[in-house]
Amino acid sequence: MKAASEPRKHHFLPQFYLRGFSVDRRGIFQIEKSTGRHYGCQIKDIAAIRDFHELDGAETGDPYLFEKKLAELEGLQAEHLQSVLVEGVASEQQRSNLVGLLAIMRMRVPAVKEHIERSYVSTVRATALALERSGRLPKLPKGLEIALSLENLDIKVLNWKCLDVMFRMGSSERVLQILSRMRITLYRAPFGNRFITSDQPVALYHPTLWKGDHGVGPGTLGVEVSFPLSSRVLVVLDHSAKPHSERVATCAEVDEFNRRTVVMAQQYIYTGETPQAVVLLAQRGSGVFAGFRHEDFDAGKEFMQVHRFIPVGPAEDA
Repeated sequence: MKAASEPRKHHFLPQFYLRGFSVDRRGIFQIEKSTGRHYGCQIKDIAAIRDFHELDGAETGDPYLFEKKLAELEGLQAEHLQSVLVEGVASEQQRSNLVGLLAIMRMRVPAVKEHIERSYVSTVRATALALERSGRLPKLPKGLEIALSLENLDIKVLNWKCLDVMFRMGSSERVLQILSRMRITLYRAPFGNRFITSDQPVALYHPTLWKGDHGVGPGTLGVEVSFPLSSRVLVVLDHSAKPHSERVATCAEVDEFNRRTVVMAQQYIYTGETPQAVVLLAQRGSGVFAGFRHEDFDAGKEFMQVHRFIPVGPAEDA
C-alpha cells in the first residue's frame, strides 16, 4: 500500500518554472489548445499527473525515489534559471546551465512519454507477430482466436522504462554538445508584452522541413529552438555563426515565438494574465501538430519503425 504522505502529484513542468509566468507566483491560467477554454488554477495543481514519475516494478524499493531526487535537481535548476533571468548568458557556465535545463525540459513532458510508450508497444506487438508468422508461437485455443489475437493484445509498458528513456535523452551528451555549439539569443519582452508557455515548452522551428516526410533535430541546419524562460524572457538557439547576444524583442517577435509555443503544445497553454489574448492563438494552432511521431511499416517478413520530429513551420498567413 502506498503511504498517504508520499508525493503523488508529480509535476512534469516544475513549479519554479511556472511561477515565472504568474503575476502573484501562485496562480496561473490554463488554456485548452483544442477549444480555447480557459480557467484560473493554482500552480501547485496544474502541469501535474498522479504518479507520473513512479518507479513501478516488483523490485522497486521506493516507487517515489525518482520524484524525490528530481525535486532536489529542480532546486539547482531554479537557481540556474534565476541567474540567467537576472544576469543573462554572458558566462560559459550560465550558458551551460541553460542548455542543460532546456534539454531536460524538452524531454520530461507527457507528449514524449506517450511517444516512447507507443513505440515500446509497437515493438512488442511487431516482435510477437513476426514469431507468429514464423510458426514459433503455439496455436490459440479454438474459439478464442479473436479475443487472444495479437492485434487485440493489451500491452502494458512499465513506467520506469519510459522515464529511463526520457531522462537519458534529456541528458544525452551528444544532444548537449549539439545544443552547446548553437548560438544563444536571449529575448526580453517589450513593455506590455508577455511570453507564454505550454505543456511542451521547447519548440523546434524550421522554415521548410515542417511537412511531408521530413523530420528534424536540434542539429538540423536551419532549425531554431525556442524556450520561454518566464513571461519576460525567452531563449532561442540557432546555427548562426554570430556571437551570443541579448536584446529586447519586437512585438512581432513576441507574437511569433508565442505562436510556436502554441503549435508545440499538446493540450495546454499557460499564461499569467489576459488569457483571452491567447485564445485566438490557441484556436489557430488547434489543428496543427508538431512533436515526436513514429510510424510502423509491415513488410511481411520484417517490421520497421520510423521516428521523426515534426517541427513548427511558418505561420499560414506569413
